[in-house]
Amino acid sequence: MANLKFIVQCNTSVDAITKNVKKSMKYPRLKFKTDKVLQYPPVAVVGGGPSARQSLDVLRQWGGDIYAVNDTAGFLSDNGIECYVYSVDCSRYPYKTGTLVKGALFASRVHRKQFVYDDIRVFDMAEDSPWGVGGGPTAVCRAALLFLRMGHMQVHYFGCDGSISDLETHVSGIQKVAYENMCIVRSNGIDYLSNSSWVVQSEYLSNTIRKHPRFLVNRSGGLLKAMIDNPDSWAIIAVTEDLKRQVERKGANIFPKEYNVKEHELWQPQPA
Repeated sequence: MANLKFIVQCNTSVDAITKNVKKSMKYPRLKFKTDKVLQYPPVAVVGGGPSARQSLDVLRQWGGDIYAVNDTAGFLSDNGIECYVYSVDCSRYPYKTGTLVKGALFASRVHRKQFVYDDIRVFDMAEDSPWGVGGGPTAVCRAALLFLRMGHMQVHYFGCDGSISDLETHVSGIQKVAYENMCIVRSNGIDYLSNSSWVVQSEYLSNTIRKHPRFLVNRSGGLLKAMIDNPDSWAIIAVTEDLKRQVERKGANIFPKEYNVKEHELWQPQPA
């Protein structure tokens, strides 16, 4: 069966983005210096996927900076790990934080209500500036270019699984949005419970990591690991009703029968 190809669209109005960017102008902008390329230790970028729990001991001993995506910063702080919150999202809902969250690294489009930390640095996105940071639609997708330009020797990805395990969507707490537009992705005979957003992120990130193994290191599990290990043997084999309706509105009818969950075992936690 041919894979679905998802088209990413911004879910925030131009007016709201403009207000966010204006607010961000009050904070220091990152300046990328070409004479300081790859001089800093490897950086850890931590998403909220289930495998992040298995990496806590590694992160406690990490020798460089740790950047945690959105609410993951609060989770790491609760587990005794210093970090920065890292985000590109426009969400107005406050991120979970903690006493060990040292500050924030925000894209200029981050909602103005998130600017509550003492130490905040801002970077522009490629959509807003010719010197901005390009990449895919999420924070972890932008991380490669951002942190290498900041001078880090490598980027290590933790907890960027792109799939659900034991009904846990995020280590920081279940997020309802993860249950929208869900799908099952089969890779090398194993089924992964995911959603359209995670599929886009995992496909982009897996391709980027495979192309640049010297600089980008995956330490996540789940769907991302499966796509890296088996780039040509994955396919979306089932979708939930909300996603099915969207596909059918585009004139496609490619899911003729119901998926039998008993036929294949969904992914369980695995070593990163």
